[in-house]
Amino acid sequence: MKKVWLLLSCLLACLTTTAIPGGAEVKIVIRGTGDSQNLLRSLATGYQKSQPAVSIEVPDSIGSSGGGIKATAAGKCQLGRVSRPLSKKEKALNLSYLFFARSPVVFLANTSVSAVKGITDEQAAAIFSGAITHWSAVGGPHERIYVDNREKGDSSLTVIETHIPAFKVMKKQAGQTLYSTQENITTIGGHRQTIGYANQAEAAHQPGLLVLRLNGVSPGRKNVDKGAYKLVSLLGLAWKDGPGPAAQGFLNFLHSSQAEEIIMEHGAFPALGKE
Repeated sequence: MKKVWLLLSCLLACLTTTAIPGGAEVKIVIRGTGDSQNLLRSLATGYQKSQPAVSIEVPDSIGSSGGGIKATAAGKCQLGRVSRPLSKKEKALNLSYLFFARSPVVFLANTSVSAVKGITDEQAAAIFSGAITHWSAVGGPHERIYVDNREKGDSSLTVIETHIPAFKVMKKQAGQTLYSTQENITTIGGHRQTIGYANQAEAAHQPGLLVLRLNGVSPGRKNVDKGAYKLVSLLGLAWKDGPGPAAQGFLNFLHSSQAEEIIMEHGAFPALGKE
């Protein structure tokens, strides 16, 4: 089945132009998660260079489930951005889904603690529960650790909970809780001695951030491909009924070599088969 999907993906990548009825400008709105917000803005810019009749808007984050999925199901946008596959309940809303990129979920520290190169699963759980309170416990300066956590149900936290069970049973989270990917990344990068976690597709190229190795493994493509780095989210787009010619053209573009270059520039990696 995976071989068939890969063949279909290659064929779609070759069909990146889609006729727009009447030649009039068509607007596509893509609402949803902040985990692929900047990545999709870059992809939209790349696509529009060859398709000037198509205007693509990627608004600020409103989340996956209560935001992108809900807006798409209600017909408020043509495409909804999500950082996970659709649930059975969501598929029952007559929604379809395209997985277009894999992005590591990474632990991020402010560059003021550059002496710290990585943490283990156990250290991460201890920091985010408040059991470890100073950087010296993980090889850094004797400075207090400031923790940025995410709310329960957040896509990145869900990935972490799947692979580091101590996060799932954590009774109390340390530090402050932030409710958007962009606010989280900005806070980590802008405040000394701060640690958090986020989707690498959004964290790449943002100032003040240090990506930490996890259990000695960096979140590079080789480690993700072979499963050595396990914290990975699936970035996708959802739509209701048929996507329409303009939106279909953009979906086709996501499997092109140009799109893959943009994806990798953002610290994410192209999709591998159907998820």
